[in-house]
Amino acid sequence: MRNPAACGIAVLASLLLVGCGGPAAEEPPASDTATRTGHPTSDNTSSPLPERTALAKAFQLAEVCDIVPENRWRALGANQPPESRDSNGNRVCQYQKGKAGEAGSWSVSLGKNRARGLNESIQAHPEGEPLTIAGYPAYKSETSVGCLYYVDVSDEASLVVSGVSSISDDGTIPTKCGLFKKFAAAAVENLPNA
Repeated sequence: MRNPAACGIAVLASLLLVGCGGPAAEEPPASDTATRTGHPTSDNTSSPLPERTALAKAFQLAEVCDIVPENRWRALGANQPPESRDSNGNRVCQYQKGKAGEAGSWSVSLGKNRARGLNESIQAHPEGEPLTIAGYPAYKSETSVGCLYYVDVSDEASLVVSGVSSISDDGTIPTKCGLFKKFAAAAVENLPNA
């Protein structure tokens, strides 16, 4: 018999991750109306993020799951081997505590946001808020089961971080945005400078 809570979490997690991608749109030609962070500067489309002043990062990793070193993901509470997977056009690494659907379990996926540009990703989640992660402009969108972060680390692509929590023993779904933000910071700090 299937666990209805586990099925519900799986469906909600899929919906949250759908916001990370979708079909990859054809890249528009480069124009002189974009800043070095890729944010359009025209009056009709503005980014809620300030211009990146920190050094650009590079997504030069042997494996996507090298994005957060083992000592860091273990210290943050993940206790399952990380898994590389595709998420709507993005190659991400999933770190997890517990088994999917278990009370108190959670998972967070991190990777290069290839499917959309930073502004398009932000516009898909207008209820979010700008913040800073490890010295880089970021955007956070929160749902009832998790959090989604986009971090402006590179002209090439942003870092996408998507985390979900399962139902706890008391029937609530704890939002672990602070924990998922720590994973984002660990990834930013681990990425080499471009």
